[in-house]
Amino acid sequence: MTNKRKKSFSFKGLFSNLLTVFMLMASVYLVGSSVQEWTKNHTSKQELNALQAQLETLNIETVELEGIKEKLSNSDYVQNYARGKHLMSKSDEQVFILPKADD
Repeated sequence: MTNKRKKSFSFKGLFSNLLTVFMLMASVYLVGSSVQEWTKNHTSKQELNALQAQLETLNIETVELEGIKEKLSNSDYVQNYARGKHLMSKSDEQVFILPKADD
């Protein structure tokens, strides 16, 4: 004679199984949310680094442009620049272009 045990319906077992499934689903959700937040954080850091590099470039360019602006506000500089670069002269001057010396 074999003893066969009948499995009886147990609320305790059902509750335990439901709790396990719920905890598993909650864990998957939390891990997924963490990965998503890490990805956003990583992307934001990359964008921040790119924007900081762009800001540094713009700051350097601004300093250079301020220097040019300061030079161009000086009439002596503008006059010398126009005479040297564009071969301009005063009305009573003559300009001679000399050949470059070969070494």
